[in-house]
Amino acid sequence: MPHRNIITGKSEDEIWEIIADQLNNKKDDLDYTAQFSTEKHCVTLDIDIHPDRGEENEKPITSFSALLPDETSFRFKIEKQGLKHEIGKLFGMQDVIIGHPEFDKAFLIQTNDVVKVKEVLSHAEVSAELIKHPIVDFKIRERKIGANKEILLSLDLEGGITEPNTLKEAFIPFKVVLDFMD
Repeated sequence: MPHRNIITGKSEDEIWEIIADQLNNKKDDLDYTAQFSTEKHCVTLDIDIHPDRGEENEKPITSFSALLPDETSFRFKIEKQGLKHEIGKLFGMQDVIIGHPEFDKAFLIQTNDVVKVKEVLSHAEVSAELIKHPIVDFKIRERKIGANKEILLSLDLEGGITEPNTLKEAFIPFKVVLDFMD
């Protein structure tokens, strides 16, 4: 099904102005979704304010996602650490240490290329923004659709972020990684 809210603009700033205008003029507290283009990628923004996945304690979530080229072999997964991760580490779960103590303590990082993940996370704006959010799931993964596969970069943040400036700041780590992939 085609996307219904495709945002176009001459610049990224203009796109964010349109998103801000749409969010500021919403008359309901329903979910929000939009697609927009960066220089080389189509990004989907989903703000799921009322999740209904049948899971207990399901909370609102804000997601950015973009398809990457099929030949992308780099994979990573960055998520906020919790008790299950601490137990997993005791049983040998691998965790990349990037050398930023506050970030290393807060996140579990898994990858197939330690050098690349350290390089992308060395950008201060990436680690500084991710630390602000209570729950983060940031990854490059393969998604199977029938016999086909897609490589997807996705960033999921807890909370239905509808304040435009906060949303734009939350997009920074996603954009840095997306640009890095080029």
